[in-house]
Amino acid sequence: MTEHAEERDGIVSVDHLRKAGAEAFPGALAAKTLYPDSQFEVVLVRGPNARNDFHVNPYDELFLQVEGTIRVDTREPRAGLRRNLVHEGELFVVPAGTAHSPLRPEGTWGLVVEIRRRPGDTEAVEWYCDRCDALIERMTMESSQMIESLMPLLNAFQDSAERRTCRSCGTVLAKPGPFVLDESA
Repeated sequence: MTEHAEERDGIVSVDHLRKAGAEAFPGALAAKTLYPDSQFEVVLVRGPNARNDFHVNPYDELFLQVEGTIRVDTREPRAGLRRNLVHEGELFVVPAGTAHSPLRPEGTWGLVVEIRRRPGDTEAVEWYCDRCDALIERMTMESSQMIESLMPLLNAFQDSAERRTCRSCGTVLAKPGPFVLDESA
């Protein structure tokens, strides 16, 4: 099936895209947007990723795990940090307004489905102390700015030991490396 026919028919071969390998998923986010004209933002993502930030969306976010197991950490009021394992073939929904950090080890593939952002929508990126769990920094911006600004924003935070230092306990948040899943943790 040609790419043109896939667009015309609304059918995308996820297996075909996965076989294309890493070259089809450039950049740090390792993601490919599907259906760019839909009201839904549908993104095929691969692991590994390297992150220590939490994202806060204005809408629910649905994770469908196609291959392997990922961990989606969430932070909810009065519940604190939760580590949610999402196994191959499972769905997981992060409610709107919930801080979350999808962590993907090598060899994993998943689909993320969200409502496409509307003008005026805002979202945030947050970092928390690994030692005392205090909020280190929160950046809020209009969703339209988030797409262009995300990688420079993440890099600027990671490059500054001062910004990564917890004001509550003095611990410096480590720069993230590629995520490795420890299912026993």
